[in-house]
Amino acid sequence: MNDWSDGDHLETTTAGPATNDLLRRRNLHQAAFEATLKELFLSQQIQLVEPIAKASKETVVYGGFYHGEEVAVKIFVPMVDELEDAVSAFGAFKVECEKTMILSRRSNAILQVIEYGDAEVPDDLPQELREFFPVHILPFMITERARFGSLDRVFKGRTHMPGFDRVSLLEALCRATDGIKEAHDHQVAHRDIKPQNILIFAPGQGKIADFGIARWRSRRSSKEAVLLTPKYSSPEQAFYALTGERETLVDMRGDIYSWAIMVYEVVTGTHPFVWALRGIKDPLVSQRTLLKAIAANDRRGFQTTGDITFDSLIYNCTCDLKHRVADIALANKVLRQFTQRVKLQQTQDGTGDKTEAVKTLSDPLRRPRPA
Repeated sequence: MNDWSDGDHLETTTAGPATNDLLRRRNLHQAAFEATLKELFLSQQIQLVEPIAKASKETVVYGGFYHGEEVAVKIFVPMVDELEDAVSAFGAFKVECEKTMILSRRSNAILQVIEYGDAEVPDDLPQELREFFPVHILPFMITERARFGSLDRVFKGRTHMPGFDRVSLLEALCRATDGIKEAHDHQVAHRDIKPQNILIFAPGQGKIADFGIARWRSRRSSKEAVLLTPKYSSPEQAFYALTGERETLVDMRGDIYSWAIMVYEVVTGTHPFVWALRGIKDPLVSQRTLLKAIAANDRRGFQTTGDITFDSLIYNCTCDLKHRVADIALANKVLRQFTQRVKLQQTQDGTGDKTEAVKTLSDPLRRPRPA
């Protein structure tokens, strides 16, 4: 059984209220909103083609072309109830653009930023459309576009994609982890490590993306909701989301925990906290139940694979904060060694991840037994 998609509705979200009225109205008039957005960006010599990521309260992401090059464009279009919140988010997005560009210049394992800037909303825009642009300047960030999309999409469709077995995906993940290490070297905690933020450019070639809620995020207020992806949050993030306490514990070690959950999921095909979601239909109840299980670091879903190296890696990256591995480069070194060993074993045995019968990486791993 492959539980990769269980709880997919628990994407990057907040621990606060759900979609606001303004975002709902924009969704109802999506065609008019998109047409206006595309027209605005033509003046920037950017041709927006289609959305390539789910819109959030603050940003939309489009695939398109810039000077004839295929790119992705992340645009700040806040759907917030108060202008003060929009202005605060505006500043945070500008910081994200600047810092991400600096990091991307330091490591090719980070999604490369081509350019960032601002598009202006014209004064003569009809009133019924103006409400969708509360800040009359639209900051944007242009990045390279991953040919194959995100890790989770490639994983789900790999049986129809030559060259993409689990070993190649682990190699891509190892490569993207070099980008996380670069951020950590500059004291930047990503805080949203998940398969959707690992972009695949070719077999074995991955990059880390989306530093939107990274530690450098400057805005904080007592009423601000907590941003996180519940399914890949660390116990420290989950505890803070539930209680509003001990935020200082949320640091780069949380990235390592989230990274290990992702690695475990790629290798076994199962998320270790999927048990907490079974039988629950209400998304808000699911979110809170999942956060409680993670905050308690309930380990009932972590099944041993029979490979001591891999099992030790996962345990040491997901144990309590005091004993958790603090250097992601060290964890990545172990993962690389494990991946190379399994790759060699596959070559010698003539095995691979080519049939539905192969649910785990291959022999040297045994299928985890159900809890």
